[in-house]
Amino acid sequence: MMKKVNFSEYEEKYDERIKERLEKDPGSVDVEMMRENLYGYTFTKAYADGEIPDEFSMDYWEEHQLEIDLDDHEEIDFESMESELDLILEEDEDDSPYFDVSTQEKLILETIDSTGDGKTPETALCVIDVHQEHEYIQRVVRLSVLQLIKQSVANGIDCLELRDYDGRIEKVYFDISRRFEVGY
Repeated sequence: MMKKVNFSEYEEKYDERIKERLEKDPGSVDVEMMRENLYGYTFTKAYADGEIPDEFSMDYWEEHQLEIDLDDHEEIDFESMESELDLILEEDEDDSPYFDVSTQEKLILETIDSTGDGKTPETALCVIDVHQEHEYIQRVVRLSVLQLIKQSVANGIDCLELRDYDGRIEKVYFDISRRFEVGY
């Protein structure tokens, strides 16, 4: 379900304890709660100063999950790694549009996806920072098979033009207007 972001609806909704919940029980956080925290954060002084907390970075959660995985395996057992890889590949065969992501990354992606489809400026995906655009592309559009050929911003909408191996060009639109409203 797509629901454009009305930022004023999220003022004073940011909860600093969200990171702890995402660490200990990510299943207890749903998309609406994540929207409240992500878009509510844009009303803080820290956001105006250009700071983005770890809990809103997909790269943070990817690295965090890697650390957990490494801590869980003191000795490397290549046979069990092979069967774990088979399980991961089987899990990736579901209908998820996301590529190999943690629970927390998936929640952030679903939150961004809840704001639009990114196909037009009117249905742009709402992010709070340009870095989220690149994280999104990496996990959904799979930037590794695409080449960024142009990036342009107009009226708070960032357009990334990507070219695939066949030369086809795809545009993805992101709404970064809030970043401009509070200072960039």
